Amino acid sequence: MCADCPVLKGLLFRGLSDDQIARLGCVFRPTRYRRSQILYFEGGAAQHVFALHTGLVKVVKSLGNGKDRITRVLFPGELLGLEALIETNYPLTAVTLRDCEICSASRDEFMTFLHANPDIALGMVRFLVSEVTRVRTQITDMSFKDARMKVATLLLSLVTSETTAPPKPYSLQLPFSRQEISEILELSPETVSRTLSSMRHEQMLDARGRRVTVHDIDRLKATAQL
Repeated sequence: MCADCPVLKGLLFRGLSDDQIARLGCVFRPTRYRRSQILYFEGGAAQHVFALHTGLVKVVKSLGNGKDRITRVLFPGELLGLEALIETNYPLTAVTLRDCEICSASRDEFMTFLHANPDIALGMVRFLVSEVTRVRTQITDMSFKDARMKVATLLLSLVTSETTAPPKPYSLQLPFSRQEISEILELSPETVSRTLSSMRHEQMLDARGRRVTVHDIDRLKATAQL
């Protein structure tokens, strides 16, 4: 983990000293992953914690009928596999959606680091509490958002995961199928398609297959109410 890692800007590691960052860098080791690589399996031994530097990762739950359901999408700066700190096995599967650079730390090394840095261990408690609050808020927000707001919010998240200053127009390749988008947003695939078609007719964006070109990022933000 290097000094410019987006993970260090998050709640958990924000404000670390140079010495703490250096020690953390000895715990987390970077690895490059190709698209569709599995980081860990549901039911597999929970032995590592991961920090996403670049790319996208989806976390899925097996439905037991040969199908999976996406439960979360992670963006640069987020941690995953934290179940390793309290669980013997991972309850979910994590798969890369794009080429990624991800740092990983063994559970034992990370726990040793936390024991040696009680202020960060306390920060971990605050972080986990904030995650519970975030998920609760996200569930509440999604229940009140209509289809247009949900689709716009997801598209903006994907754009900002690639760049902080998107040019106009901005083109991106969706890492999800329409079916996967419908699962993430809890909409029907038909509703997702109708919503994208409506936005295309309004010249807000152009959607052809998985290629989406955003023509008006400000209108997209207004639609998402962000």
